[in-house]
Amino acid sequence: MKYLSLVLAIIVTVNCNSRSSLENTHTHFQLESGNLMSDISEDLLGNSLTYPDGDPSLTTSVAVWESGFVSPWHYHPFTGSATVLQGELTVDFDTTSSINDSDGDKVSSMRKTFKAGEAIMAIQNVWHQASNQSDEQLIFMVSWIGEKGKPVVMQ
Repeated sequence: MKYLSLVLAIIVTVNCNSRSSLENTHTHFQLESGNLMSDISEDLLGNSLTYPDGDPSLTTSVAVWESGFVSPWHYHPFTGSATVLQGELTVDFDTTSSINDSDGDKVSSMRKTFKAGEAIMAIQNVWHQASNQSDEQLIFMVSWIGEKGKPVVMQ
């Protein structure tokens, strides 16, 4: 219950703190009741979604990135959904490197940009690098359907 309360408090805080920012940007969008995604069974590459083998665990995170931020190359061993609340999220995918190739140089073979109001299914087990290429702050939320005790990000 404490965890759920903390997650809800973070979401409310992000929403309240970003409200004035949203009103002053070109990526402002109006939130409405309804599904962001519905009946999704594949990720962006067309791979079928899978569930963990062990005990399921849900991890929800909010990220706030300033303009110019670039993450290190990484992958997620589990699937999850993301929603861009403000700004634009740009993701470069390396679909050719093996998931076991943690030391090699990564090369973007596909780039996708997601704008405020868009929801996406994350690609599982594919190296990628996320960034904020826009001139404004990026705020997005991700919920990972993982396995209890296992990390949701691998570098």
